[in-house]
Amino acid sequence: MRPAYPAMLKHYRVALKDQPWTLPEADLAAFEPAGLEASLALSSRPPLNLAEQIRALQAYPYGCLEQTTSGLYPSLYADADSLKRLGIKGEPADVRKRKIEMGIEHLLGMQRYNGSFGLWSSDSEEEYWLTAYVTDFLLRARDQGYGVPAEALKKASERLLRYLQERNLIEVDYSENADHTRFAVQAYAALVLSRSQQAPLGALRGLFERRADARSGLPLVQLAVALDKMGDKPRAEQALQAGLGISRGKGWLADYGSALRDQALILALLQESNLASSQVDQRLFALSDELAANRWLSTQERNALFLAGRGLLGKPEGQWQARLDSAGEVRELNNAEAGMKLEGPLLASPLSVQNEGNETLYQQLTLSGYPRQAPAAGGNGLQIHREYLGMNGQPLDLHNLRSGDLVLVHLALKAEDRVPDALVVDLLPAGLELENQNLAQSAASLDNASSAVKAWRESMQNASVVHQEYRDDRYVAALKLDGYGTTHLLYLARAVTPGTYRVPPPQVESMYRPNLQAVGDGQGEMTVKAR
Repeated sequence: MRPAYPAMLKHYRVALKDQPWTLPEADLAAFEPAGLEASLALSSRPPLNLAEQIRALQAYPYGCLEQTTSGLYPSLYADADSLKRLGIKGEPADVRKRKIEMGIEHLLGMQRYNGSFGLWSSDSEEEYWLTAYVTDFLLRARDQGYGVPAEALKKASERLLRYLQERNLIEVDYSENADHTRFAVQAYAALVLSRSQQAPLGALRGLFERRADARSGLPLVQLAVALDKMGDKPRAEQALQAGLGISRGKGWLADYGSALRDQALILALLQESNLASSQVDQRLFALSDELAANRWLSTQERNALFLAGRGLLGKPEGQWQARLDSAGEVRELNNAEAGMKLEGPLLASPLSVQNEGNETLYQQLTLSGYPRQAPAAGGNGLQIHREYLGMNGQPLDLHNLRSGDLVLVHLALKAEDRVPDALVVDLLPAGLELENQNLAQSAASLDNASSAVKAWRESMQNASVVHQEYRDDRYVAALKLDGYGTTHLLYLARAVTPGTYRVPPPQVESMYRPNLQAVGDGQGEMTVKAR
């Protein structure tokens, strides 16, 4: 059975010198013992915590276009030996191959009639920047020997060429700087096309003349690589220097980016293209500092960190040694075995890590599991509130439900500013089951609800809900929040299994600015009685 509360992560990033580091004793006690594990990674290089990024990408449960693509990159580039060095159990080669093949199939299922891609399906709106991102991945997969239908690639590449040549084709729904958004799409399209010598030099030079539109260094570096591949070295160098000198602000630019994502992808591009090699180490330190300052990471940021760090996986480190002591269980670590998974007796209090050499080591310890207590309600930039109602619109007594009762679940959402990529996840108490409103044969309908909830139903119909999922254990909705007023969501569940159950809290977050998030009140327990 799924635990009542959402999974929780705790991170410990430490520079180990001559003093041991000890895990605070109370921190382990905050987790349920069942399912608790940790990953420990040590390195003489500034850490990007690749093990954590890979685990999180592989475990992410929602499958939009970007999340699917980002989740496939580690499988494409990290084999079992690479993962073992990070303390991650790799998959057999045939399983890994099938996973990538299924991922490619899923991505192509979201390709639209004109060669572009939609966020959740082929019927979704056109995603301009992500069309370049997915095409980039598909071409890399083809280069690694995977079968990608030539016609699908041809249509995608033709769409990218139109982006590059027809700026006004790129419609910007919401961005704090539409000129940057278009420039970012065109620069990424240019980069992808240039890898097969399909980026017209005239279009690249025209884009170069508009380089002042860029509000981040990433598209300028992408343009620099494209110019370099197409043979214009002087402009490539100018674009590169401009890109390396720009920092990204905090505004929403509709290119799925952030300061962390952009710096990581710049570093990956420099390494892949063998450019500005004298700056790579310095930028790695800066990226590590940026990572340490971010508590929440999107799948886009995690994959960018993986791409930035994957080149280091095969590079040998200098020799070092360290020791893990977990309640008397001792393990030696060294530069050949720099990571390990901790569970059972290897994850007990007191737990300490000691550097046994003279060089500074960078430690990353991540605890993952399920909390004993419900997470505190609250948030940053977003609010979410939930209530359980009868079909008459009146609040239900959660301690007196009967098996077979219909439950109308009402979620109210607020955002301080516009959030075009909100994701709502409402985990069900174990005694409830969703009534899937997408199924024609569903036994119950919101149409049968009382007129008392009419205004909420109208609000939901007018809301920009772009995707809904009715899973066995949760309701999921992706939507655009406008930054004023309250958005209402409704769904139906049915009390099924008698018993007393803990009630998980509802959650909402921005998928690509995950520091914007909120947790609602968990409402204690729910009791379902036999009819």
